[in-house]
Order: sequence, then structure tokens, then C-alpha cells
Amino acid sequence: MTEPKARQVAGGPEPGTFDQELDLRGVVSFGIGLALTMIVVLGMVWLLVAHWKSRQIAHDPPPSPIAEARAPRPPPEPRLQSSPVRDMEELRAREDSVLTSYGWVDRQAGIGRIPIDRAVELLLEKGLPAPPPAEAPQKKTARPRRAGGKRSAAPPPRRGAP
Repeated sequence: MTEPKARQVAGGPEPGTFDQELDLRGVVSFGIGLALTMIVVLGMVWLLVAHWKSRQIAHDPPPSPIAEARAPRPPPEPRLQSSPVRDMEELRAREDSVLTSYGWVDRQAGIGRIPIDRAVELLLEKGLPAPPPAEAPQKKTARPRRAGGKRSAAPPPRRGAP
């Protein structure tokens, strides 16, 4: 006797019959229908939002002239710094050129400047000058206050002391 058909399905599909169970035309038509439905719904939402936007703009009141009068105004002339970033870059470039070049500070007095790198090299070669000898600290002497003044230099006596 042959086994019932239900037992064959329960045991698993026969090789090659699994692909025949899927309806390819149904899956593709469902995907196309879903895509078309999405396009229609998104189009309707776009039209609805555009309608709401135009309606909102039509109902908005005009801006108040007071708000226009209170708009921020530029400061009066002369405007000292129109481009702070560019000004800072120019300042740093000038400082770098001063710090990395030779030049005169005071030509009359014979005072010049040298680049920082050269100053460090000279300092390493010659070393720092010796500091002057430290003076001994002077002792502070207590001066008595004037008689009849506010307080005397001696502490007040303790109470109950002999």
C-alpha cells in the first residue's frame, strides 16, 4: 500500500516541488501593487501638505511695523572691526614676523631684537647671569604704642592670674 498524501507533506516536500508551490506571478503583482499604492498615498500627502502650507500663509497676518523698527541696526560709524577673524590672522602674522626676524627696537640707543630661536641658542651657550647676592632679611622690631593710645604692645593680663 502507498502512504497517504498527508504523510508525504508532513515528512517534507519532494525535491523540486518546493519552487512550484510559490506563485511568482502573485508575489510580483503584490509588490507592484504595493509600490503603486505607496506612490499614490505619498502623492496625496504631498498635495495635502502643499494645500495646508498655502492656506497657512494666506491666514498669517502681516508683520508688525514695530517689529521692523526694532530690527537690529549696525553700530554707528566708524566700525572698528569689520572682520575679526581676518584681523586676528593679520595680527598673528605681524607678531610672528617680529618674533622671527632681526630688527631695531631703538636705533638711536642701539637696542635691537633677534629671533627667539637665536636668543635661546645664545642663552644655552652663555647661560643665565648669576643672581645678585641675597641680602639678609632685617629683623622687625616691635615699637611700643603711644601712651594714652589705643593699645599697648603687651598683651592684656589674664583674669584670675596671681
